[in-house]
Amino acid sequence: MIIFSGINQKILGLLLCSTLLLIAVLYFEYVLGLIPCKLCLWQRLPHATTVLLGLFILINNTYRSAICFGCLLAIFSGFLLSGYHVGIEYKLWPGPTSCSGNNILNTLNPELFLESILKAPVVRCDEVTWSFLKVSMAGWNFLISFALTIFWSSVTLTVLRTKRI
Repeated sequence: MIIFSGINQKILGLLLCSTLLLIAVLYFEYVLGLIPCKLCLWQRLPHATTVLLGLFILINNTYRSAICFGCLLAIFSGFLLSGYHVGIEYKLWPGPTSCSGNNILNTLNPELFLESILKAPVVRCDEVTWSFLKVSMAGWNFLISFALTIFWSSVTLTVLRTKRI
């Protein structure tokens, strides 16, 4: 049974932030047709991991402090990854050479394989395809992940303090 104590309410709020962020990027991809680059796809993983781990915290409080720390590490890695992506967009450093959002199956015959390569849209990590208030999607993820890192740190410290008492 899920008990919504003060700390569980905070965890639920943090999970909702990551869930809403994932819903937003899926909306941009599947409804608005913005194809993500490889780094954009990688940036979803920390939020998905946090949601899964956080749901486990809400269901079972047995390993709450360890799982809170895992959520903190996941969100912090998302913060670092999005910062890396923003740096690539601002041309502060080069991105990976394989940065594209194409998933082409190697099981096609040579003619279909070549055709799918030629028709596939190339999505580069160093080009901004969408921005709001002159901040790219990776930039917004950077800011949101930074805030979530601070809040997960607070929750984790609170859980560790209450465990010792």
